[in-house]
Amino acid sequence: MTSPNILLFLTDDHGAWATGCYGNAEVQSPTLNQLAREGVRFAHAFTPSPVCSPARACLLTGRTPSQVGIHDWIQDSEPEFGDHDWLRDEVTLPELLHGAGYYCGLSGKWHLGRAQETPRGFDWYFGLPGWQGDHIETYTYVLNGQPVTLTGNKTGFITDHALRFLDTTPADRPFFLQVGYIATHSPYANQEPDLVARYRGAAFRDIPPYTPHPWRQNEGFPQRATWTDEELRSRYANYYAAVTDMDRHAARLLDRLRAQGRLDSTLVIYTSDHGLALGHNGFWGKGNSTRPLNMYEISIQVPLILRLPGEIPADHVVARCVDHYDSFQAICDWAGVDPARAAPSAQYPGRSYRPLAQHTPPPDWSDTICGEYGDLRMIRTPHYKLVRRYPHGPDDLFDLRADPGERTNLADDPAHAATVRALTADLDAFYARYSDPVHSGLRVKALRQHNRHVEAWRDGIREARGLQRY
Repeated sequence: MTSPNILLFLTDDHGAWATGCYGNAEVQSPTLNQLAREGVRFAHAFTPSPVCSPARACLLTGRTPSQVGIHDWIQDSEPEFGDHDWLRDEVTLPELLHGAGYYCGLSGKWHLGRAQETPRGFDWYFGLPGWQGDHIETYTYVLNGQPVTLTGNKTGFITDHALRFLDTTPADRPFFLQVGYIATHSPYANQEPDLVARYRGAAFRDIPPYTPHPWRQNEGFPQRATWTDEELRSRYANYYAAVTDMDRHAARLLDRLRAQGRLDSTLVIYTSDHGLALGHNGFWGKGNSTRPLNMYEISIQVPLILRLPGEIPADHVVARCVDHYDSFQAICDWAGVDPARAAPSAQYPGRSYRPLAQHTPPPDWSDTICGEYGDLRMIRTPHYKLVRRYPHGPDDLFDLRADPGERTNLADDPAHAATVRALTADLDAFYARYSDPVHSGLRVKALRQHNRHVEAWRDGIREARGLQRY
């Protein structure tokens, strides 16, 4: 087939569990549910890094944080970080697609530096140049280099401008549109009142009772043993409302493509940068929401749904494990782009999951996933997950079959010492190939002048949040 148009939803903090087609009994996500019925849903899709900027870099470069050098979220409002081009040495997905003839647009979150400018490879850009802030407020966006101040719902404005992009794409070129919704990011408040009202009487059966994790926590929520039922229900209702708001605005984009006669020639991909906990495992947020940092399933599992009639069978579920590195390769595959030709010296850890989506899985597909966050590294198989916090721990080993909730840490159990050694060897081999010594997350420095990048010791437990390139 000819190269399809590509519509990539890369949302912020949307955990797979908070979607109807992933089994949530109460959240209303009819658009995503229909997308899954008409295409393929990946049951085990993961992020290589459980925080915004490095996760996005993984998908948009196909390379690891220890290759690219982005190890934590970028504080756009601080010039030291926000004005730096963190991907200056990388060949990005929009650059590759643009070089292949695609007309490329981005509406919404970028979060990889210099967000006030149109990122390389994009022909058109509506973005959030500073801290993304609240969900419904007055905010100054940037449209193709010019400031635009708007008051209202950011999900709506991101959609409005994505529609403008679709209405102005050249007729003789395929398009690539990346849509970056932020509604499911904290604060878990100030969503559309009519949507919040839908969940006022919900039982929230898919959220376990909150029992605080013993580790110190972040994400703006003080650690305490009890919350009022009203406080908890308000956060839950606002988060569910955010999912429903993104879902109904995604429907506007699909409806526009359908009206234009382009929907069935467009590869639609819906995913998120990383997962999200609403009290799951005893914390709020994602990988940076505990000290030490975490790689719990709730932090790393993401939704991944694709639709492309004629190429992707309908109502298909893939049970194999994939990640953002594989999404990068799959998009390039469908677009007819070979990233190795554009960057011959680069090492890419991913593999196109196009055969999996087409229900023709290759016999040698690996279900092992590796990830990192600063000086934390993880390797996950369908049976075990090992988390190494270098250089002194504490480390985690979970038996995912016997203990899917990751409650019992086996890392110091002598009966599992051989498993720890074998997984560590595989983890070290992965990063020996897919790590640059200059950009490695293990290249630890004490950055005590900034409270977001610290190396400290507290009760013998390292509190590294990961390091930006330095």
